[in-house]
Amino acid sequence: MKDIEVTSTALYYIAQRLDKEIALGYLNNIQLVKSEQYLIKLKLHKQGTRELIITPRAIFMPEHNLPVDPTPDGLIKFLKKKLCNQRIQEVRQDKNNRVVYLLLDDYYLIFELFSNSNIILTDLDFKIVTSKQKEEWKDRVVAKNQKYLFPANKDIKEKTIEELEEETKDLDLKKTIGMLVKEYNVHPWYLLGLSKEKAIENAKDIYQLSYPVLSIVEFEGKELLVVKEGQDTTIEEFFSKLCSHYLESIVKEDKKEESGKVRREESILESQSKTKKKYQEIAEHLRKEGEFIYSNFSDIEEINRQIRLAREKKIQEEEIIKTLNECLSRMKKNFLVVKINLKDKTYTIDVKDKSV
Repeated sequence: MKDIEVTSTALYYIAQRLDKEIALGYLNNIQLVKSEQYLIKLKLHKQGTRELIITPRAIFMPEHNLPVDPTPDGLIKFLKKKLCNQRIQEVRQDKNNRVVYLLLDDYYLIFELFSNSNIILTDLDFKIVTSKQKEEWKDRVVAKNQKYLFPANKDIKEKTIEELEEETKDLDLKKTIGMLVKEYNVHPWYLLGLSKEKAIENAKDIYQLSYPVLSIVEFEGKELLVVKEGQDTTIEEFFSKLCSHYLESIVKEDKKEESGKVRREESILESQSKTKKKYQEIAEHLRKEGEFIYSNFSDIEEINRQIRLAREKKIQEEEIIKTLNECLSRMKKNFLVVKINLKDKTYTIDVKDKSV
């Protein structure tokens, strides 16, 4: 399949979302996804089990469980041995580079999402423990026992517009854009059709979006993942573009194996259709669930708080449900609490509008 290029700016917002979603969670498993490309799956636990997919160019949380390769390579086995049950302290992007890393209890797990791509494990002093491949650049080496150095670039987020204008005061528009691209790693797509002043402003403003959304666009014959100002979205919607793109590769590989078992072409096509429909149904269900939670976020937070208080007072589940529903009824809400499991710390909501 045609690969997708991810802008460093999109990675900035991806890392922000991931830090919010998975920081302080635990890494439970590391697997290889069954795919044409080298995709890694990290299974995480933070108030439930989540998945993180790392591709050669991107990193995202999928909308559903992806099939895994039962025969992973040595790198996956080694990472699993070292990192399982480690706590994720934070998720960060390095400057404006296409590099995202996870800080764990005892290690840094670094994903370089450019060139040939690489996966690097270091200790807390950035001494390299292992890497997917050895690489040597003009100003740095990626190899076991070497000190890991991040790619050299300036961080535009640390600059003011006035400072950028001073740096480019003697440059014309073309050279200004070239400097922003080379030194600050701003993708030229964000600067198309702008004057010199607007290009400098936009290079700063794209890191300060109030409601960032991911979008795949065509640029110079390639598919490019960019970030735009949009409206607030659920975590599933934020990553849905990436998931849909890589699902093509995953489903294709899954069907290759199935074709070896099923000889009739009609059976293969039917199975592919069912798989696609299943994924679409799961994605739609998650989308509606996310919209409902977002629309009723303050009410759900209050329900969580009331259940915690009631649990501390050792009030029975039936009494908690009755009290909560009387309150929801008075507030004319379109949902009720139908089940509470204090042991598992879960509860079930019944929505009157069944389209949700």
